[in-house]
Amino acid sequence: MAGLGYARHGDDDAASDDRRAMRMMLPFLWPKADPGLRVRLVGALVLLVTIAGLNTLAPYLFSRAVDWLTRSENGVNLAVALPLGLILGYGLVHSLGKALHELRFVLYGPIEQRLMRSVGLAVFRHIHELSLHYHISRRTGQVSRIMDNGTRGIERILSSMIFMILPLVAEIFFIVGVLLNQFDSLYTTLILGTFVLYGAALVVGSEWMRKHMRRAVVEGSAAHGKAVDSILNYETVKYFGNEEHVSDRYDTALAEVERLTVRAMYVRSITGMIQVLILGGGLTGMVVLAGSQVASGAITVGGFVLVNTYLLQILRPLDRMGNIYRGLKQAFTELEQMMALLREAPDIDDVPDAAELPAGDGHIAFRDVTFAYDPRRPVLKNVTFEVPAGETLGVVGATGAGKTTVGRLLFRFYDPTGGAIALDGADIHGVSLASLRAAIGVVPQDTVLFNDSLYYNIAFGRPGSSREEVERAARLSHIDEFIASLPDGYDTIVGERGLKLSGGEKQRVAIARAILKNPRVFLFDEATSALDTRTERMIQENLREVSRGTTTVIIAHRLSTVVHADQILVLDEGEVVEHGTHDALLRDGGRYAALWARQQQRIELDAAD
Repeated sequence: MAGLGYARHGDDDAASDDRRAMRMMLPFLWPKADPGLRVRLVGALVLLVTIAGLNTLAPYLFSRAVDWLTRSENGVNLAVALPLGLILGYGLVHSLGKALHELRFVLYGPIEQRLMRSVGLAVFRHIHELSLHYHISRRTGQVSRIMDNGTRGIERILSSMIFMILPLVAEIFFIVGVLLNQFDSLYTTLILGTFVLYGAALVVGSEWMRKHMRRAVVEGSAAHGKAVDSILNYETVKYFGNEEHVSDRYDTALAEVERLTVRAMYVRSITGMIQVLILGGGLTGMVVLAGSQVASGAITVGGFVLVNTYLLQILRPLDRMGNIYRGLKQAFTELEQMMALLREAPDIDDVPDAAELPAGDGHIAFRDVTFAYDPRRPVLKNVTFEVPAGETLGVVGATGAGKTTVGRLLFRFYDPTGGAIALDGADIHGVSLASLRAAIGVVPQDTVLFNDSLYYNIAFGRPGSSREEVERAARLSHIDEFIASLPDGYDTIVGERGLKLSGGEKQRVAIARAILKNPRVFLFDEATSALDTRTERMIQENLREVSRGTTTVIIAHRLSTVVHADQILVLDEGEVVEHGTHDALLRDGGRYAALWARQQQRIELDAAD
């Protein structure tokens, strides 16, 4: 898939990708336009530090209570009152820490949800801004999987950092401070040594695992793309009885994902065992040291309890940190694909300081336009023509002559490789895409509808239109009687890509929404190709009425569609070979006349049959 093959692969690249991911999230995490969210973030961080301080204080109070309870020289009243106060303080601090822990969700929840919403919307908008070239090269399922993985990855990264990593780091900082103040520096050395060894094993093992997981994520997205592609083409699968073929193809992709994931799990298991040994060694060393110092009288029983409690308090979450870190690495791996998607630059975009399309009536001019999808195979060669405002141009020719490309260049799905295109005197390359495309109403040959109601699909031509305007567009496209015959009328759901409708019905919906858009230029690309002859004639009459006074470009294979055009352009292998009205071209007896004769003969044969 174009733009989505991720074959990078050293540790430096991985670390660089992680840093880019964090930089990408920062504007969303600290939005300038939302001070309330920033206050919540600061509040969450302050809360984390407070909880870490309380978690450090609670064991200290408990250890002091143990020391007082074990001192035989204390008086009865003091021996009971002070430890009782310390124990009550311990219970209060412990309960307060747990309560604040739950309060984190109140502060953090809106941050997480807003970030996911903002990133999801940014990716969604970016995908719609990418060029037609990108969209005809991608798999829909793969892109949707990348979006889903990326947003879930962001959720895991934030959750892990807010709820696990930052609290643990703050707690370690406080605990090390207490140990340095209360005990021999050897305890701190043992803790820090354990952390260093544990961290080294975690980082090395996780990066080793990530090499396999990165490939598994990419292969998983590709497998998902194949699955969705097959589901979207359900009818084609059934027509050819290829259920087993597509299932085997999907299973082959899943088998590769399985192989890579299992290999990553082996690495994860080996790394986990090494980490357990490091933690066990550190824990044993600390407890043995504390026990020996209690026996020698260097520290009290309360000190022993404090060291042991701190060890358990740190090592238990540290034990989970391995899973968290590996989960983070996997989340960053999934985020890589979404970042690559965001870095995908549109081939067609507004030039710097692009102007709005000037007002006008729709005068079109192509001047020596050449174009090629592939430099080795030119599609248009020095095409020149003009369409005065309010007139109709028919573009005809054999399949592959370049007819549809003319429409795509006018709508600026692509830029010509040579020459220029002007609309109302302005070079379309220098005007904003939004203003250009707002001026052109398109009815494509292959109409794809949203899986929504008929009303929504027609109203999509101009969101916010009144019901009367929508119903008028339906009447002009001759689909109103069909809609009236449906039990749910305009509320009828058309199904995935409009599959519940026939080809002709879909095209009439497309015509209705183009009419509703009320543009200055109509572009019909085989707009009536899926209609029967009678319906085609009715719609052509209405189209002529609707587009009267509006510049119209009709791209057609069926010549009867363009007989009324003010001028007809005949393309052959990307070149204009004839140009004139229907009658004049017939008199010339050239390519157009020969094509007309063949089509008329076919019509007569069909009528005879």
